Amino acid sequence: MVIGTAFAATFLYSTAIGEPAGRLITKVVPVLCLALWLLPRRNASARWIMTGLLLSAIGDFCLEWSSSWFLAGLISFLLAHLAYLTAYVGLVRRARLILLVPVAAFGVASFRVLEPSLGDMTLAVAIYTAVICCMLWRAWATVGDRPSEPRKAWWAALGATSFALSDTLVAWTRFVEPSTTLAIALMLLYWGGQWAIAASASDDSPDIMPPVRP
Repeated sequence: MVIGTAFAATFLYSTAIGEPAGRLITKVVPVLCLALWLLPRRNASARWIMTGLLLSAIGDFCLEWSSSWFLAGLISFLLAHLAYLTAYVGLVRRARLILLVPVAAFGVASFRVLEPSLGDMTLAVAIYTAVICCMLWRAWATVGDRPSEPRKAWWAALGATSFALSDTLVAWTRFVEPSTTLAIALMLLYWGGQWAIAASASDDSPDIMPPVRP
């Protein structure tokens, strides 16, 4: 984790001084370190979250390599969110539909703000927003339904929220108004969210699916 933190700090410094080479080299390392942290765990939720972290690292590389690779990066992160979604659905099947109300409101509001600036990326961003909202919903659904791991449930919810906020800022700086300050803020939210999602992975004890409740 010390290595990941050092590379994250170097990336933020490179961003602040406008040094693209330093950004490319250092951006993917923090998330790869989180994936390595989960490598010894063998349960299903940890494997899915590790898969999401690796896909996120690919997305980081695509976004940093070239602006023309933005769609490839978007697809990589979409797959990462699907991996996290699978992890949380595997832990808790209870619907908790009431949680969809604030999550859907966040998704619709974010998309409506961005929509005038999206152009031919409108459909792609709409699909991405729907997927991350589903992941956010299922992450919050674990709160109160993981009695053996209550702290990990909160890490899942807070990590997913931080990631969703980070993605919103990514879209804003990409499509509406570039900003170095927002670029630094979104990376802090992103890495904090990824750390919390990694911390939410179940321990090595086998995942036990709770009964489905209405």
